[in-house]
Parts: sequence; structure tokens; C-alpha cells
Amino acid sequence: MMVQYLRLKAEQPDILVFYRMGDFYELFFDDARKASRLLDITLTARGQSAGKPIPMAGVPVHAAENYLARLVRMGESVAIVEQIGDPATSKGPVERKIVRVVTPGTVTDDALLDANREQLLLAIFTRQDKSGLNHYGLAYMDVASGRFVVQDIKSEQALAAELARLQPAEILIPEDADDSPALASHACVRHQAPWHYEHDSAYRLLTSQFATRDLRGFGCEEMTLAICAAGALLQYVKDTQQGSLPHITGLQVEQSNDTVILDAATRRNLELDTTLAGNSDWTLAGVLDHTATAMGGRMLRRWIHRPVRDQQTLELRYQCLQTLLDQQCIIRLHDSLNATGDLERILTRIALGSARPRDLSTLRESLRKVPELATELAQLDSPLLRQLQQQMGDPQPVITLLDQAIIEQPPVLIRDGGVMATGYNDELDQLRALSENADQYLADLEKREQQRSGVSKLKVRYNRVHGYYIELPRSRSDDVPEDYQRRQTLKNVERFSTPELKTHEQKVLGARERSLGLEKQLYEALLQQLAEQLSELRQCANALAELDVLVSLATAAE
Repeated sequence: MMVQYLRLKAEQPDILVFYRMGDFYELFFDDARKASRLLDITLTARGQSAGKPIPMAGVPVHAAENYLARLVRMGESVAIVEQIGDPATSKGPVERKIVRVVTPGTVTDDALLDANREQLLLAIFTRQDKSGLNHYGLAYMDVASGRFVVQDIKSEQALAAELARLQPAEILIPEDADDSPALASHACVRHQAPWHYEHDSAYRLLTSQFATRDLRGFGCEEMTLAICAAGALLQYVKDTQQGSLPHITGLQVEQSNDTVILDAATRRNLELDTTLAGNSDWTLAGVLDHTATAMGGRMLRRWIHRPVRDQQTLELRYQCLQTLLDQQCIIRLHDSLNATGDLERILTRIALGSARPRDLSTLRESLRKVPELATELAQLDSPLLRQLQQQMGDPQPVITLLDQAIIEQPPVLIRDGGVMATGYNDELDQLRALSENADQYLADLEKREQQRSGVSKLKVRYNRVHGYYIELPRSRSDDVPEDYQRRQTLKNVERFSTPELKTHEQKVLGARERSLGLEKQLYEALLQQLAEQLSELRQCANALAELDVLVSLATAAE
């Protein structure tokens, strides 16, 4: 087992490794010492290496998210190792592999994210011009929403201003790059091999991800430094997520002349979303934020930190706010939006195949509000609101699919079963019926066997160790029919089985296992169906977030 662990640890030597063993994630050697110190968990030992006890620490699987959240907030990264082999067929240690790497800038799980703030991953690539001045290519991504942005930066001061605006959770730079003073205040800076920033390979990686021949359509074909940074960032995210990234579908280009430029000192002193004392009360965001959704709150902060200069955009927003105020529909819109979940992040988890059943029920309930909102917006005389109404689209096909597939209040995890709705799949319904009718069958069997044996205290029972069995007092054990087969003798009772009971046990237990396996397959197929409509759903989510911001600003203006 330790040979397997050391092989996996060698793949991620610089970060903590959570190694799945039963109901615990275990850590060994220096990882165990570090985790014990950071998480205040017990440090124990297991076996020996070079004549010395092997340090070990562990966290329960059911509580792992809480520990991961604490580590991420400390700037730590964790590789998650899961069992992928079948213990019943494995010879020696069950096969395991690293299924994902959790880092501060690449988390997507709700439990590890701040609902009101973006968790950004940022990459920087630097080159000097002929006069010795540094120019920077910058790329950043919100993995939880799929936003992927690039820009060129001309000076150290402008870089510091951008870092102050974005406040990235994690920064990537080449190993051979000089540490910029602008990075001094950032704790989580990771150095990568320089070849990750090679232009041609970065260009190929980006065009392959977006299924395009070039990057002209995104407006960044000539942004050489930014392309290098974006390629390195994309490869890092692919490595940590251990799979494809279907929700990353394009690049946005930010130009400094599109917005009001604020340096780091100005942002700090304006107290846009954090006061000089470090809290969020009585900041500009605190005063303006009346949003009903988490994704609206994040968009509002993006608007505050990057105030646009485009006159047409501003006039459309002003006219929209005036319409909302004149028509007195703010409360109705806010109440409808209040029932909307964080679709932006739910859709990312759907794309990554990590969405939980309650993510899908939240998606369904949120989409049910879209027709109501669209009807309200259709009555308002605002070009911007009409544009948002069209962007919402028609979610009815997705609502219908989710109504057919998922029960109204599903359990937390698909592994628990009971997620898929009755009538969605005939085979699943048949397996469930066989399993659910088992109790009635056993009650009928118990009555028949009482009559056949003449033992009124005979019981048909079940436990996980012995399965189904017939139990009766030891004093009556000689009165049983000839087909009874003794299984266990206890102090006061005898336990038996019969051919009929064995056959029933095989059917029921097999049905339960097949039911859970089939339900998992159906759930994964459902995620694939939803992922095929990801583009339309993301447009809808973006429209709902923007509407939420506009309603929030109108509320503040009242």
C-alpha cells in the first residue's frame, strides 16, 4: 500500500495528498506533520520506514470539505486520491488515482467558495522591450463560472493596479521570471516550468480548447504575451481538474482605455468593497448591494471595480434604471430573483460532471422563474431589458427534462440513490419495485413459515452480516421442517435459512446493487444532456445576473 502511496505522491510532491482509505483520507510522512499542524488533527503512526514509525494523520471523508476549505483559505493545495478499482476483484491494494487537485484558484465546490466573491486564478508572462522596460501579458480565469480574460499591461504600476482590482486567489509565473514587487503582498504565487509559456504550444492549446483555427474572433490574435499567459493558465486548470473543460468556451479581451483607471492606492482609499479597517460595512459595494442572487452580487462588484467609460453602455443602463423606478416593478422583480440559485456555478459543475442532485433541483426551480420574469420585462419600455429578456431564452425543455428525471426534493448525493423520478426509466422502476416489495414478501413468508413449522415465535429477519434468516427459540429448533438449514446458534435462539429465502436474498440484494448502479448511469447521462445545452443556459444565467444588478441599483436609487 505504501508503494502505491509513494508512487502517487511522486506525481504531486509539493502539495498535500489526501489518500482515500475506507471512510478516511489519510496523510503520511511530512504531509501528516503539516496537516496536523495546520488543521489541529491528531498525529499518529502506521508501520515503519527505515526503522522509524511512519507519521500518519487523517480526516473523515464525510467532513473532508470542511478541512479542504480551511486549507484552501490558508493558500494550500491538495491532491485527492480515490479508489477506482473494485475491492472484490483486486489482488493486493485497490487501484487508486489522483482524481483532482484542489488549489485556491481552481476550486468549484460550493463548500469551498465564497458566494459573493470570485475565486480567480491569474497567470503573468513578462518580456523586456529594447529599452529595458517590462511588458506583461496577463490572463485570469474564474474556474467556477468559466470567465476567461486576457489583457496586455505596459508597466509595473499598471500591473499592481490590476492585481489590486482582481485580488486573485492564486498567481502563476514562470520559474525563470524575476519576482515583481507587485507580487510581494500575494501569498499564493506558484512557479511553473518556462516551457508552459511557450507561444506556439499555448496558441495550439487555446485554439484546440475553443475548436477554432485562430484567435482572431476573440480579438487577441496579436496579443503575444497574453496568449503565453493564457496557455499556461489553461494547462494548469486542465491538470488540476483532471479532465476536459467544456464550460471554457472563449476569451474576453480587456482594454485599459475602456474603463476608468484606478491605481492600487486609489482603490484602497475609495473603500470600494473593503474599508481600510478590513471589513465590508459602509463601503460602496455595501451601500449599493441589494442583489437577490450570489451571481448578481459578484457581477455588481465587477462593475464597481471596473467602471466603464462607454457612453452608449452607460446611457442604456441609466434609461433602464429610470424605467424600473417609473414602473414601480422593483419589488416584484426582486422577489422573483430571490428564488433563483447560483446558476453560474451550478452550470460549471454540470459541465465538469460534479453537480450534485440538489444542484439540479435548484436549477429547475430557478428556471421556473424565467417565464415570470420575461413576462414582466416584456411590459417595460427599455432596450436593455428587452435584450435581457431575449437572452433568457425558453427554458421549458430543460424544466420538462428535470421534472421527468429528478424527484422534487432529491437527497444530497447520488450514491445514496432515490434521486431519479419514478417513470423516468422502466428498468429502474422494476428494480426498485423488487427491492421495495421485499418487506411485504418477508411478512408473508413469516406467516407461512409459522404455520408450516407450528412455531408462533418464528421471525424472518435481516442484518448486513448474515443477510436474511429465520430465527426461532432454541427450545423449538428440533421442530423445524427438513429443508431448514442451520446458519447460526446463539444463546437463546437458532437461525436458519431455506432455499426459498436464499433465492429471495439473491434477487433483493442484487436488485439494490443494480438499482444504485443504473441510477448512477442515468444521472451521469442526464448531466451530459444538460451539458449539451450549456451555452443557452449560461446566457440565461448571465441575463438573470445582470437583471439582478440593475434591480439592485434601482433599489439603491429609490
